[in-house]
Amino acid sequence: MPELLGLTFSPWTEKARWALDARGVAYAYRQYQPLIGEPALRVKLRRWNGIVSVPVMTLDDGRVLTDSADIARWADGHGRGPTMFPPGDDAAIAGFIDLSDRGLAAGRARSLIELREDLDGVMEMVPRNLRWLPGARQIARAGLGRTLRKYRGVRDVGEARAALAGVLDELRAALARAPAGEGAKTLLGRFTFADVAVAQVLAYVEPPAFGLRLGASTRRSFVDEVLRERYADLVAWRDALYEAYRPKPTPA
Repeated sequence: MPELLGLTFSPWTEKARWALDARGVAYAYRQYQPLIGEPALRVKLRRWNGIVSVPVMTLDDGRVLTDSADIARWADGHGRGPTMFPPGDDAAIAGFIDLSDRGLAAGRARSLIELREDLDGVMEMVPRNLRWLPGARQIARAGLGRTLRKYRGVRDVGEARAALAGVLDELRAALARAPAGEGAKTLLGRFTFADVAVAQVLAYVEPPAFGLRLGASTRRSFVDEVLRERYADLVAWRDALYEAYRPKPTPA
């Protein structure tokens, strides 16, 4: 059975899981442990330098997929369910994937900056069976700083928030142009991976009711009190999309 290595609190992992679950693809899920799991991940990927990250999917034939969009494309050829990449929509979906990546990078930066200052939130980053170790909080906090440096993102909450707001303004404009239809509105007039990808950006405004698994402190760092009211219409759109198209996740 294919195995998905990911983080249950990661919107990037949620993109992959949503596509797999929507297609009804059976897979085993394994939780990645940042820092301590990195050496094994590098061995799996045969990547000794540079950035390594999850989600990563190992297929039955030994191939490894290292991007949520690639995992979703693979899922399109397996199982049954809505087509993630309908013919003729490739360019439009690629544009929305790029929009998603820009928004998620900004949201992650703001969230990590705030999480580093939340002592309880820092401890939620430590595996439960290791929280007793002396210095566990300090190691986790250093790990959060390493993640900020790893992705070379912005270092200021205001700058990150402004970048995220710019993406959300683009999303609002795209939804205004989207074809009308019945039920939850979609970006291309039918449910595709474009919706899956862009919906994740809203996790850094207000996390969804299900899909992501967040501790109480981590959830606080995801919520943006400044943007939540300004983009309440987009949060409502995301929530309607989840209710209409997101199957309950495969248990981790």
